[in-house]
Amino acid sequence: MSANQTNRQLSRRQMLRMLAQGVTAAGLSALAAACGGGGSTQPGGGAGAQPGAAQGTAQAPAQSSGATTLQFITPAAVGKERDLYQSFIDGFQKENSDIKVNVSFEAWTDYMTKLPTILASGSVPDVIHQHMSIVQDYGARGALLDLNPLMQRDSVSPNDYIPALFEAFSSNGKTYAIPKDSAAWGVYYNKAMFDAAKVPYPKDNWTLDDFRTYATELTRDKSDNPASSPNFDPNNVKQWGFVWLEPTPTTSEVTRGFVKAFGGDWYNQDYTQTLINDPKVQSYFQLMADLRCKVHATPTAAQATSQGDPFRTGLVAMAQAFHNMDYFAREEKTKFPYDVTFLPSGPGGQYVPVGASGWAITAKSANQDAAWKLVRYLTSKQVQTAIGEQKRWGVSQKESIDKIVPENPVSGFKKVHVDPLQGNSDRTVISFKFPPKQSQITQAYTTEFDAVWNCGSSDIAGATTNVKQQVDDLLSS
Repeated sequence: MSANQTNRQLSRRQMLRMLAQGVTAAGLSALAAACGGGGSTQPGGGAGAQPGAAQGTAQAPAQSSGATTLQFITPAAVGKERDLYQSFIDGFQKENSDIKVNVSFEAWTDYMTKLPTILASGSVPDVIHQHMSIVQDYGARGALLDLNPLMQRDSVSPNDYIPALFEAFSSNGKTYAIPKDSAAWGVYYNKAMFDAAKVPYPKDNWTLDDFRTYATELTRDKSDNPASSPNFDPNNVKQWGFVWLEPTPTTSEVTRGFVKAFGGDWYNQDYTQTLINDPKVQSYFQLMADLRCKVHATPTAAQATSQGDPFRTGLVAMAQAFHNMDYFAREEKTKFPYDVTFLPSGPGGQYVPVGASGWAITAKSANQDAAWKLVRYLTSKQVQTAIGEQKRWGVSQKESIDKIVPENPVSGFKKVHVDPLQGNSDRTVISFKFPPKQSQITQAYTTEFDAVWNCGSSDIAGATTNVKQQVDDLLSS
């Protein structure tokens, strides 16, 4: 496997942070300009503002005397990913000879920062990629077409897909994108490390207390003392219990699975307030702070990235991950045995968090009906099956999800990554709607909580109070 593949896998959480922060202040200005139609009400101008047809409501398709040309912009890595999508475009054009698709592939590191400027340019694309962390920002500003009228017209149901994903892409009765992939999260564990430590493998119904115990016992110094031992040397750790994941609603949808297991959640139902001052959420924050700063059960960022993926290189015993952990472990011929189970359960239940990107149509597209045909094609069973057969990328169509299962899968693979998404599990599948202004929300958490997660402060309550005030102000503005 190439170094580039490794870097892409390593940087997923950093990438999600970048996606959330990609719409900068300058970009938002460009985005606002992109959404404005001649003489129409600017989106975001007031709570009662109703966008017109050019600002997110389906219009009748424009009439054309010749072939329709669509502008399609998406991030995709050079090589297999771009080749795959080009093959889909070729297939679509064969089936729709009256539609020509001009596809522009962007580097993943460039796309999110370029998108506001692209939308503000004179040549607005018709179909664009939207990650769940930014779609609400673009939707709230009127940049995206509401797809509900088209879905209702053509009998496209969320139940054909993973229904929970539509929570992330919808708001106030509007749907801004059709999910194109999926990532169902579980916990991968190194069976060799568990065996050596004489720790039983996590059962599917393991608990948050089990997670704490396993993370502690599997953290070992160079003398093989566990972190629970009075002889443990935190300055000479040879392996850690788990990969660090910032426990806030900013870097990954997976954190919602943990906070809901505690019985809490990030926001109230109508997203007018954050709920992080709930004692249940505070308990989650405290657990993660204790494991990082008192138990030393997780490596620092420098320690985690210096040797490649920390789980696949045998640096940590457990990692929160979705199915591409298995894909890359096979590609790299990982030498130790591993398996995957669900996130731990708690008083609030047990959850399978799922994330996704989606395909959206811009509100100012002049070719909305043709663009909808392309979106439907890219999310069709035919295309979704072809994607799933690659084993690396997830799919959103329920009937195609089992295509991601590899040959000779580990025992937990289908149980965690497939069955819940097809409705064949008693675990609850949840998504996460990153609210508008996510970049500012992320900045608030970074400012107030970085000292806590970097062990320079233990004042979780103070950080919570400051973040809640800032985030509630952002949600109400």
